[in-house]
Amino acid sequence: MKTVLHLTPSGSQFWRQSREGWQPHDGPSSGPVWVVTDLAEEGFAEIQIPRIFGRDRQAFVARQVANRFPDTAYRTGLPVRHVGGLMDRIAPPRQSLLGLDAAQRIDAALATLASPLAGVWTTSMLLAQIGCKATLPPELFVALPGPDALRIVVIKNREPVLTRLIAGVTLADDQAAEIVRTLRHLENTRVLARGTHRHGVLMLGGDDAMAARLAPDQLELLALPPPWSVSQPDDWRFALFDLAIKSPPGQLAPLARRAEFVASQWRQLAYGASVLVVGLSVWVASDNLRAIAASEAGRTQAQADLQGLTVQLTEAEQRMKGFGVAADVVHRAVTLDREEILSAPALAGPLHQLGAIVGRHEAVRLGQLSWRLLPPGRPACAGGAPNPTGAAEPTAADGAAVVPARRVELSFDITPPEAQRATTRAQMVSSLSSALGKLDGVSLVRDPAKEMPQAALSGGASNTDVDKPLSWCLSLPGVLAPATPSPPANPVARQP
Repeated sequence: MKTVLHLTPSGSQFWRQSREGWQPHDGPSSGPVWVVTDLAEEGFAEIQIPRIFGRDRQAFVARQVANRFPDTAYRTGLPVRHVGGLMDRIAPPRQSLLGLDAAQRIDAALATLASPLAGVWTTSMLLAQIGCKATLPPELFVALPGPDALRIVVIKNREPVLTRLIAGVTLADDQAAEIVRTLRHLENTRVLARGTHRHGVLMLGGDDAMAARLAPDQLELLALPPPWSVSQPDDWRFALFDLAIKSPPGQLAPLARRAEFVASQWRQLAYGASVLVVGLSVWVASDNLRAIAASEAGRTQAQADLQGLTVQLTEAEQRMKGFGVAADVVHRAVTLDREEILSAPALAGPLHQLGAIVGRHEAVRLGQLSWRLLPPGRPACAGGAPNPTGAAEPTAADGAAVVPARRVELSFDITPPEAQRATTRAQMVSSLSSALGKLDGVSLVRDPAKEMPQAALSGGASNTDVDKPLSWCLSLPGVLAPATPSPPANPVARQP
């Protein structure tokens, strides 16, 4: 709940805002106190300012405020309306001031406060805020009738220039007369032009017949601006209290009087800024938090998988102990099985192709036929040329090095017919060699077709060469074995 201290010439009164409205309050306040004065010592002044800027302008205004209201600390400069050209908007040439020459009375009232002071506002300044609305004329009289006095505030060019508090004026005729007397004073001092147009009067309460009383003196009673045009307050003091607790411009109390209240406001702003910064930090770090959570989940899953593999390995070792064979022996047996037995290629296909090629020549007899699995890197056919492929050592799909291909050496002899002519034999040997060389992956290391021309050049074939068997030696493709074969998933699945 908000608390307002209302200071008038007749005394002071605390008011507290509740759901039912503003109610008188006699006890101590539980929160800050807003002070609203309605005293005759309230006054406006207007000063002219040279074309200066920044700190020089602020210092000049402060000196002018002190000169215009030297006997009180309750004084301030009012906000400036930015009108005119660019330079007038940057450095306005005129500014209004507000002061309250009742320092001792204000100090005595503030000394009784047990709660922080939110600020001091005058009724004149609050009325000026109502009268400076854009929906009203720029020149205006704002009148507030009270139970003991009449307050008049004069506005020119939407700036307050004069305020009066006339005590004892409660009748409608007297109120109209005081408004007219104020107009004549301003015309005599040339603040307002005489007889150029009708001046508006905003009457906050009072007699309904006030318009007829003001009309003969070129004064026009105006309608209330929103939101009061919809529902006029029963007591305009409470409307001014509602304006004051919003802390509008025109606060008069020095900072030393308001230190506790200002500190609490800054503290609340700091708390709000801290909450905002924390929220922004959490929002910015949300991606990192999600990445950390995903990494932690992956680490937990990896630990669970590792524990599962450890349990499986322990169970496998326990089962292996029941066979009476050490685990390394089983591993070596599995490695031997992979390197020597499983790596041996199937020869059914190559032998079938060889039989088909030899079978084309019915008079040929197949003699010796032998094959063997060569160790990695050893050339085929003892005494023959090195590995004819000459390829570099292969690699696996994942980039791991593998052992060179294990090839198969296949050799066989053919005995030609005894009565076969040399030319026919040469054609038969050339046909066999050509057919063998066309097989996929086959390298012909020893080829009799290449040796027969050499024999002919040395003097022709003899009778002993006719009975000599013809020998071929082939290199068949084998398999690529991993360089470091991994152990089987379950090493006890096959018993040694």
